[in-house]
Amino acid sequence: MESPRDLAQMDAQKLRDLAATLISQLAQAHAQISEHGAAITARDVQIARRDEELKHKQLKIDQLTHEMAILKRWQFGRRSEQLDAQQRSLLDDSIDADIAAIGLEIEALQDRPPTAPKSKPRRMPLPASFPRRDVPHEPEHTQCRCGCSLERIGEDVSEKLDYTPGVFTVERHIRGKWVCRGCQTLMQAPVPPHIIDKGIPTAGLLAMVLIAKYIDHLPLYRQEAIFGRAGLALSRSTLAQWVGACGVKLQPLIDAMKALLLTRAVLHADETPVPMLKPGLGHTHKAYLWSYSSSEYDDVLAVIYDFAEGRSGHYARAFLTGWSGKLVCDDFSGYKALFKAGSGVIEVGCMAHARRKFEELYKNKRSDLATEALRQFASLYDIEGVAREKKLDASGRLLLRQQRSKPLAENLRKWLVRQRREVEHGTATAKALDYSINRWAALTRYLDDGDLPIDNNHLENRIRPVAIGRSNWMFAGSLRAGQRAANVMTLVQSAKLNGHDPYLYLKDVLERLPTQPASRIEELLPHRWHVGKDAVND
Repeated sequence: MESPRDLAQMDAQKLRDLAATLISQLAQAHAQISEHGAAITARDVQIARRDEELKHKQLKIDQLTHEMAILKRWQFGRRSEQLDAQQRSLLDDSIDADIAAIGLEIEALQDRPPTAPKSKPRRMPLPASFPRRDVPHEPEHTQCRCGCSLERIGEDVSEKLDYTPGVFTVERHIRGKWVCRGCQTLMQAPVPPHIIDKGIPTAGLLAMVLIAKYIDHLPLYRQEAIFGRAGLALSRSTLAQWVGACGVKLQPLIDAMKALLLTRAVLHADETPVPMLKPGLGHTHKAYLWSYSSSEYDDVLAVIYDFAEGRSGHYARAFLTGWSGKLVCDDFSGYKALFKAGSGVIEVGCMAHARRKFEELYKNKRSDLATEALRQFASLYDIEGVAREKKLDASGRLLLRQQRSKPLAENLRKWLVRQRREVEHGTATAKALDYSINRWAALTRYLDDGDLPIDNNHLENRIRPVAIGRSNWMFAGSLRAGQRAANVMTLVQSAKLNGHDPYLYLKDVLERLPTQPASRIEELLPHRWHVGKDAVND
């Protein structure tokens, strides 16, 4: 800094240079202050965001902890006398699975790893009579970083339980111990992570349990008996914990499938009742399994099941939030709000539902009117059969429908209107006629779009396994249990749609999922999955 005396001795040019220097330094100081202020602001925003995330996580943890406490009260508290033995068994299985799932969700929300229990239960050794298969894990290189060769000095062995129908086998994962005598470095190859880390089941055994429960409709108490006859008593509580853990770990696949499905231009929707046990009430109430799928003409074949406590239309609106396209569905009022003006969702009717009204009329009354209606509906379906036999694409289907189906449909409409004038109000015949007449625009929308199907049967066939299973497992043990079942059925039914063996698909996915990057989770979706050599060999 120049003194006043020095400034007095400066000429005009030096003063101007000094002023310019000071201005530049001041500008730099201002810039540094601004940068510092921006950094502080960014840090404050980051801290606020982090605080908000922590608050949200803690709120979720508190909710899950409260839910777990309620489940434990049901588990260990006094059983309702209104529940029979089979209902109590299903409730116990669902509670065990729910508690296991909630525990994993809480661990995922916590920043710190879970603390080990004070008294860790000792796992009983697997029976020596079971066949063993060695799975070696050795380092890729046996050269130490210091230049010395490693020497194998021993091994660690962990055993995993596998199962093929009727036979238990044991995988012996052998990790050789290699040591460098020079620098005393110990090296072991890692064991690939499993869905249930440090647990005994292989991916094959877990897949078997899930397939048996959700495809073959075998409750866990029946599986417990089957495994007991094979030589090892796996308790229902253990099986339930495995099911709960798998449900949590498979959730990213369900999320990816839903995101994919909501990109399709044509979707099917349907719903079917599933009784759900209400432990606090001691009886069941009617829950619903909502189903959504891509069209049979779509390149992506997928179906998603969404379990909900009721049939209100807001469940469908919540699932389809942000989607626009053409929705194939029946006349259920819950879908109506989706079709309001400006929503971007267009209703496509189901011709099979219209035909079914006359089929019921024919079975009940053997009326000539129903016979004629069924004949005319059959002519429209015959043309769709021709399109399938010729394997026509969308443009080919559209041309065929315009040339042959459209005139037949118009004749059918005129005949329906004419018959309606001669039928009294309120009769079964009038109701059958009114269903088709009032929904005619939606029912015939497929005539002007080759990408649309004639009916909703593609999805109704996907929901049929649920109806079969419902007669076996009777009801869902809890909301979480219903959602878990929906997730597993989503994967295995979509696998079947794409021509895959559900067991091979699920086994391979459970093996790969622990190491699959989140950015590549789509590779495990049924429409993109390819069976690996190991799965084929197994």
